Amino acid sequence: MKYRLMLLLTALVWGCAFVAQRTGMETIGPFAFNGLRFWLGALSLFPVLYMNRRKDKETYAAPPKGLTLVTASAILGFFLFSGSSLQQVGLIYTTAGKAGFITSLYIVAVPLIGLLMKNTLRLAHILGCLIAVSGLYLLAFHGGGDAVNFGDLLNLIGVVFWSLHILFIDRFVPYFSGIKLAVGQFIACGCYNFIAMPFYGETLTLAMVVASAVPILYCGILSSGVGYTLQIVAQRKVPPTEASLLCSFEMIFGALAGVLLLGEWMSMREFMGCVLMTIGIFSAQIPSRAILQFRKNLSY
Repeated sequence: MKYRLMLLLTALVWGCAFVAQRTGMETIGPFAFNGLRFWLGALSLFPVLYMNRRKDKETYAAPPKGLTLVTASAILGFFLFSGSSLQQVGLIYTTAGKAGFITSLYIVAVPLIGLLMKNTLRLAHILGCLIAVSGLYLLAFHGGGDAVNFGDLLNLIGVVFWSLHILFIDRFVPYFSGIKLAVGQFIACGCYNFIAMPFYGETLTLAMVVASAVPILYCGILSSGVGYTLQIVAQRKVPPTEASLLCSFEMIFGALAGVLLLGEWMSMREFMGCVLMTIGIFSAQIPSRAILQFRKNLSY
């Protein structure tokens, strides 16, 4: 239960972060914002690493040949960079609440993508996916020609990378310290973002940092430093499908934060889409017969 509560707290922190990310975009570019927040997240964990340097007596399994802490951090950092970048740019064009609901589709995508990693697919996963996709249509497709919002599309693509992030955390946590993995992925993610800045035509000045200080501090220390670390630590004890369910509560917290703090109200069509997505996401967790079974051991 302690680890499940960790993931629920993670969802609360992430949900409120959508508001901070959206307000931060008013004064700083998306890659500069993410680069600073993830490096700040890594910096905030250094005291924890120092305090636990002699207290960490937990033993870990020997990693497969070729898998090191640096390699695992680089892989997780890339998935984190891809998902967060698509989300951050997408927030320019869509609301915090809608971004939260679309991002939470990873709870349906995790078991589907898990097929490629030889996991089990259940009947409830397929049913939940169909309901969630119908809700996504109502939420994201709008206008006279039902043209999809560009920000919604970016967040939808990002779901793939959030799902891979969850699945690969599940693969790596038996071999490495959760805190070290968190710090490593934050450093790698920050590097990827700063490398991407020139290609997006971004600049970074002290005035931008000062103007965006509050959103950067929240996303860096709480959303990154606290949230992702709680996720990695908790996933040592909670299976990835259940972990994705608990983390998906961020969609509810994100929608509430968007209404309360930004006044982002949804239309009736969008609200019904959110309802269908919620039903689909939660119905994907109903116990059902496994219809596709693969070997559980993944060979590196």
